[in-house]
Amino acid sequence: MIKNTFHSDFLITSITRKMYTFHKMKKMAGKNSIAMEINHLTKIYSEGNVLAVDNISFKVKKGEIFSFLGPNGAGKTTTIQMAATALKITDGTIKIYGYDVEKEREEVRKHIGICPQDLVFYDKLTVLENAMFFGKMYNIPTEKLKTYANELIDKLGLSDKRKTLASKLSGGMKRRLNLIIALVNNPEFLFLDEPTSGLDPQTRHVVWNFIKELKKQGKTIFLTTHYMDEADTLSDTVAIIDHGKIIALDSPFNLKQQYSTGDLVELKFDVSRAMLEEKLQILQQNSEYQESYIVEDEEILRISIRNGLKNIAKLIDALEKQELNIIDMGIRSNSLENVFITLTGRTLRDT
Repeated sequence: MIKNTFHSDFLITSITRKMYTFHKMKKMAGKNSIAMEINHLTKIYSEGNVLAVDNISFKVKKGEIFSFLGPNGAGKTTTIQMAATALKITDGTIKIYGYDVEKEREEVRKHIGICPQDLVFYDKLTVLENAMFFGKMYNIPTEKLKTYANELIDKLGLSDKRKTLASKLSGGMKRRLNLIIALVNNPEFLFLDEPTSGLDPQTRHVVWNFIKELKKQGKTIFLTTHYMDEADTLSDTVAIIDHGKIIALDSPFNLKQQYSTGDLVELKFDVSRAMLEEKLQILQQNSEYQESYIVEDEEILRISIRNGLKNIAKLIDALEKQELNIIDMGIRSNSLENVFITLTGRTLRDT
């Protein structure tokens, strides 16, 4: 009886210990699943006393593609510069893989790669020479560096430009070279600040597929983009920032379900801008059309209405009553762009 009790107690103790260990490991795993953690981050530029980033907090999980969206001047690039140790933090903290970007800069730099908006390479060096030059800054053995640099060049479709001077490349090729340089140290965490800006649709898809491949390799991608379809296609999580504050944070699907007001109707008219603005003010008195606005670069009226396809006839009737003759029309279904417009009230191309 004593023997059985002993074995029973021993078994219970073993199970309890294993359960405790399992929960402890699970808790630690959860902690280790965070690639970047930002807490109460603030940036004030002393010159002009400009509040660029206003007390933001969020986390980026390991192995995810995290898209950071917002109008120009919203605080996106400033946040990246602080996270990449290139800009001093006014207040708050940023940790990447547990390392504080202010106190442990060198450790942080070992884990990250940065593809900035601006092109960063030497015109008088070839594609391969640029990759090698920047790679040597990380003290990577020459043969290993050369092998990996050539792999990146091949994957990004620059094989036949390997020995071409950077100055002789097209705009799209220069953008891809910028990405190669950001990756040449094989970073775990990659900042991509508008990596497909100015690329043709075919090249954009090449870069998209490459970014998806990086994710499969377990890399974490922090992406900013002005292309809503890009963010929608690639992202696991999307954060929208405006006036330095995070105004939405969720998956693309959830954001579309929560914030989108409906289908986006685009209309073009044969009237002057002044006349269109006058008629629009009258139209906006109806709550259904309060999200209406005129695109800055063209005489296009954009209107967000619920069930746009179903209610388009009603909209046309309302416009005809205002003596607005439609010469072109298009309808976009529920999208991340709709969400962005609903939340910020303007397109990404605004300055």
